[in-house]
Amino acid sequence: MAHKHTGWLPAQHGAWAMLIVPFVVGVALRAHDGLALPWFLLPLFAFWLIGYFAFNAASLWLKSPPARRRPFVAPLATYVAASAVFGLLTLAGAGPGILGWVPAYLVLLVPALILAANRRERATLGGGLTTAAASLMVLVVRFPHVTDLIAWTPAARASAAAAALVFAYFFGTVFYVKTNIRERGNPRFYALSVGWHATATVAAAGLMAAGAASVGWVALFAAALARAVVVPRVRPPVTPLRIGLLEIALSVSIIVIAAVA
Repeated sequence: MAHKHTGWLPAQHGAWAMLIVPFVVGVALRAHDGLALPWFLLPLFAFWLIGYFAFNAASLWLKSPPARRRPFVAPLATYVAASAVFGLLTLAGAGPGILGWVPAYLVLLVPALILAANRRERATLGGGLTTAAASLMVLVVRFPHVTDLIAWTPAARASAAAAALVFAYFFGTVFYVKTNIRERGNPRFYALSVGWHATATVAAAGLMAAGAASVGWVALFAAALARAVVVPRVRPPVTPLRIGLLEIALSVSIIVIAAVA
């Protein structure tokens, strides 16, 4: 049932880390700030996860020729209905203030669906949009009411920095993975990947100097920069399995850093 072209499960296995890690980072930030973990975070997580499945099914439906769209109707309808249920539960628990995040997600996801309709969902822009949407979940979990973030307290600044760093890491993987698979040997993508990771490392150091990030973030990006420089040049090429295992280790490190910062 989970064949990648049925529309029931996402084909991009790396998407699972982007779905889970930002949410858990948001939970870690709440715990770090001494806040309770309200019950509506459970339906929010279900809404977020199933909502992504709906987004994936919608993308497949949009990019398929009209005559081949029928297999994607059932998963799309199922996921939309299920996510709606959990969305209403979240709204009931969090209150209408959580709706303040809707415009931000529309700005990010509608263009991503347009790219899918034009069969350009794998474009770097598409990866950036979906990565930004995933990273924003750090702030949704930490500040369910967007007005609390707008107050721009020290906690808000630290959480915004964490969300930006989560985005920087996961968007960097868009370049990094391409330099190892689809764009392996492409000097332009290699330069983009190394340049992005170097810039992110410097940015993390700057945030640390400003007191908005810990040394753990700098160490994380230094490690990510090293793997962006070295791994695409290894001969024979590193297998996708080993690449994935390294990404899992770095993703877990993000959660640990957020929890102890």
